[in-house]
Amino acid sequence: MFIAGLLLALLQAQQVVHSMSDISQEFTFYMDGRFAKQYLSGHGTDRRNWGSLSKLDLSNANLLLLTEGNIRIPYSEGAIENIHHFMQGGGTVLMMLNPVKQKGEVLRMNQSPGSVIASRYGASMGEHLHFGEPKSWEIEKSNQEDKPLLAWRKVGKGNFLVGSRNLFGHRPDASDPINAEWITPLLLKLTKSKKVDPKKPLKGPWAEHEMELGPLIVEYHDGTEPFAQAIGEEYQEIRPHLVEVTGVEPSEGMIKRLLILPTGGGGFSSGARIAIGAWWGGYPEKRYGMVELIGHEAGHSWVLPHAEPLWNEPIATWLGIQVGKRMALSQAQETLDRQLAKGRKHDPDFTEINPQSPDAPRDLVWGKSYFVFEEMERRFGPGAMAKYFRTKRATVPAAHSSYTMNDCVAIWSLATGENLFPWFQSLAFDVEAKRTEFYP
Repeated sequence: MFIAGLLLALLQAQQVVHSMSDISQEFTFYMDGRFAKQYLSGHGTDRRNWGSLSKLDLSNANLLLLTEGNIRIPYSEGAIENIHHFMQGGGTVLMMLNPVKQKGEVLRMNQSPGSVIASRYGASMGEHLHFGEPKSWEIEKSNQEDKPLLAWRKVGKGNFLVGSRNLFGHRPDASDPINAEWITPLLLKLTKSKKVDPKKPLKGPWAEHEMELGPLIVEYHDGTEPFAQAIGEEYQEIRPHLVEVTGVEPSEGMIKRLLILPTGGGGFSSGARIAIGAWWGGYPEKRYGMVELIGHEAGHSWVLPHAEPLWNEPIATWLGIQVGKRMALSQAQETLDRQLAKGRKHDPDFTEINPQSPDAPRDLVWGKSYFVFEEMERRFGPGAMAKYFRTKRATVPAAHSSYTMNDCVAIWSLATGENLFPWFQSLAFDVEAKRTEFYP
């Protein structure tokens, strides 16, 4: 046992892994560096491929991480050939596939784009792995019925490793490195088939195409090209509504670029760039979800340079909802009413639970936030939110170190001409005028 442990330690010390996490076929936050953090930390470096997989330079990589992808973006022939060439030269590919439950006596198989890759090398995924030529495969993990869940085979000088997605962690914060005690040694063993140069940087390319739409640059790759024009045009239609609702233009330097993500799982904002899931909410067949998402992610660029306390996410979605209402999309009001109702299940009059409390339910925080915004519009007339944004921009210096809930209520008070601290306190907010420098 001591000798085996010593050999494993020596292997881990010597082996350098340059992994490339592909998020061009299907974007997930989990693949945005989290997989490597869980299973490869301390053994090399990981980069992300945001561009077309067919054009990816894998010359200094020895591990390519793939998810099964989405049927809306099938693996191109160029991508399939690049994957094959990589393994022929010694590289190792890990393909993670979702198991498919069998219905009755009918054997069902995974039909995702990733299954096309797996089938090329003689593997398919149902409730477990199936092989055309079982003798070609090394089984690494099986279920309780001794059915294979993870296996690999040689391809040229390299290796093709395929298995159940359930064997690996799922949390975007990389807090569940399940099975790492045997997955990490397995990856270190297989990647020995190709040496990399640790002194040569591993590059993860960005989406290679750009399209100018007014002041916005839309970024996309070959697979997301079919979605780029329509989503960019949606933003162009949404933008004037955001200006009307907030009363201001985006903060200086913000929202210059829009990246098309190959996912239906949402998006993100970094201020100057927003990223939008190409088929969020069933787009383009269903439009409202996309309108709300663009309004939400773009809304973050209006809120900056000071993120909102407590309700930074709710206010962004509320802005998206308001855009939807202005565009006469009925789902907008339905979404608003639904969240208000969820919040009232915890606090019927919105007067009892402090939403700033660490244990405040999410639905309460979102519902009470919406209630505040709607009440402001009702009490101080349509455009109250615009008054708030204009006052915040004019009052709070960009260099201000923090922006608290006390500051926020002070700005609302200045914007409306009324001391709103007592009203917020009646809603169980823990705020006081003496805690902010912005209210006399």
